[in-house]
Amino acid sequence: MAMPWRGPFPWPALCAGAILFTACVLLLYESAREYLPRRGMGHFDVQHAGALSAERRAAYEQELFSELSQWSRPSRRYPSAAGVGRRERRWRQMSHDGFELAHIALQVLQPDGGFVYPLDAPMRRLQVLAEQGDAGAMCLMSGLVAQARRARLAPAHVELARQWLQRGAERGHAECQLQLGRRLLLGREGWPKDTQRGLALELAARRAGYAHDVDGLTTYFQSRWSSDPADLARIYCWQSIDAQSRMADGPQRMLVLLRSDAQRTASVALAGLADRLERTRFTLQACVDLSTR
Repeated sequence: MAMPWRGPFPWPALCAGAILFTACVLLLYESAREYLPRRGMGHFDVQHAGALSAERRAAYEQELFSELSQWSRPSRRYPSAAGVGRRERRWRQMSHDGFELAHIALQVLQPDGGFVYPLDAPMRRLQVLAEQGDAGAMCLMSGLVAQARRARLAPAHVELARQWLQRGAERGHAECQLQLGRRLLLGREGWPKDTQRGLALELAARRAGYAHDVDGLTTYFQSRWSSDPADLARIYCWQSIDAQSRMADGPQRMLVLLRSDAQRTASVALAGLADRLERTRFTLQACVDLSTR
């Protein structure tokens, strides 16, 4: 027979235990969430995809790819600390409008929080789209693989992305040309260094209006540093393009360096070049023209 409870009921102890249990559950979820598919994404509306115009889709592709490498940090488009949340909302809006690549990117990357989720299901869907001829999907594979956690990156994902990146570049998609050209210029991520082909692919992407991720070009031209004004203008031009999309101060640092050298060598010409570069608002096409001379 149960004995009746005597004395005050221990509500504080029970509440403290419940709070501790809830905190442990939340901590366990947070520590494991990146090993599980992302929740709360819902299903993609295929009917919206059919209503999306080719022009709008192309614009969405360029916008998505321009932010992909800086998905969890501020950019020129989203410069404030709250910008990553705005990026998340923007990608969700693009997905709602019928742009499936934004939906897939959000299945892997969560800008609002900085979480990275497993690649398996998103890569399978991208492969289906790529086999249907979607060149943007071919490029997104490499973009997502590049952002995945190294410890959880399967060799099969790397190889799949590599194969489709080559196919997408052959089809002339600017993002695939940009990504492959960068890898060839730098000789990175398993690609042999091929500066001639890499430069041609990079510049083809820039002619198409893709202005992001120019570190391959800046590294390449910096490796050919000389006192020739054309070489210096070329480097400054690409650094200025980089600073238009990324939170970078390359142009300012280069001007400081040029003026320091001008003062050290008493070079009026070098000081004048620094002044001219600072006054010039370089366009993407101007940088391409400088790079082909």
